[in-house]
Amino acid sequence: MKPGYSAVLVRYGEIGIKSKQTRKRMTALLARNISSAINEQKLPLEKVRRTWGRIFIETSEPEKVAELVSRVFGVVSCSPVVVVTSELETMIKTGFELAKHEFDKGKSFAVGARRVGEHTFSSQDIREQLGAKILHELPELDLNVNLSEPEQSVYVEVRNDTAYIFLRTIDGVGGMPTGTQGKVVCTVSTGLDSPIAAFKVMKRGCVPVFVYFDNTPYAQDGCTALAIRQAQLLADYIYGFEVKLYIIPHGPDLDMIKSCGIERATCIHCKRNMLRLAREVAILENADAIVTGEILGEQASQTSQNLRVISSVVCDFPILRPCVGDDKVEIQEMAIKIGTYQFAKEGLSCCSLAPSYPLLHAQQNKIESSEKEMDFSVIEEEVKAARVEVLRRGRII
Repeated sequence: MKPGYSAVLVRYGEIGIKSKQTRKRMTALLARNISSAINEQKLPLEKVRRTWGRIFIETSEPEKVAELVSRVFGVVSCSPVVVVTSELETMIKTGFELAKHEFDKGKSFAVGARRVGEHTFSSQDIREQLGAKILHELPELDLNVNLSEPEQSVYVEVRNDTAYIFLRTIDGVGGMPTGTQGKVVCTVSTGLDSPIAAFKVMKRGCVPVFVYFDNTPYAQDGCTALAIRQAQLLADYIYGFEVKLYIIPHGPDLDMIKSCGIERATCIHCKRNMLRLAREVAILENADAIVTGEILGEQASQTSQNLRVISSVVCDFPILRPCVGDDKVEIQEMAIKIGTYQFAKEGLSCCSLAPSYPLLHAQQNKIESSEKEMDFSVIEEEVKAARVEVLRRGRII
């Protein structure tokens, strides 16, 4: 009879090297976020239990729960497990039955084992005895041992008087639990880069507040809807915290830039105003930083000199650029992995004002001199006119 899975073993990484007090706080937060994710998806949950180096989830739907939990920040990997007592005979029998029912014929295999606590047997005893039983008692499967690169494995993790046996490890998103850092304002667009920048800071534990600048009438129809879908996909990685999207009408200040700004510096003026708007949202939301998607040298406005001029407009919030050293291949690979690449493929143009010959080395004094003719009360009006969408609710108990 095939043993039944009844729990999920959750592994975390960087949290484990923190100080005792910090580790305790972070694992409690991770467990809370896991519970919120499970409850939000209305999956059965009996208990979330923390032990040294592991979190265990007791549930009647361990395989569905494991797939869900792998998307919770802070989770390095997880496995649906069969839970048994730690008697050697029981573990060998259970591991054998799992292999008997789930191993594929003609493939290589290995046995892994790990122990925590005092026992009369060693990890090597588990590996040798379980491996020998599988090999000798299942000749019809035509299995062969491969310890370096097995095609399938059975694992036994022993923790004091309990053993957890499993065949599958699901990679998690990793990082730090959401909420270990504060809120950050993440500017998002219809392109590749800004969603990756947002994801990177989300992975480090930040709670995002998304901001999209609606460039109507200088954008193609459908851009705002696309940006909302992109922000929603990113928000779906957050559990236990409310996530908002500010949709700010950016057209009025673009009109102002068009009439008063330096034409070749249009994109620089635009990005300075975007930071002004993002700063206002950061103040409203009590955020700690502003996150943008610039990559050094990737566009004319993103030369080191231009970034300096753009950044100078905000002095009281740090401007984080997580993608600054990446290249397009890395960005594209990550976009495919997290699911945002599908939006960039739609190829919508969000701005028709970009100059044919943009400035590569803007001078701050000239940019500021040009801006003296601008009426920046429009920034306050645009923020007041913003539409706020709640993409995620807070903690679900």
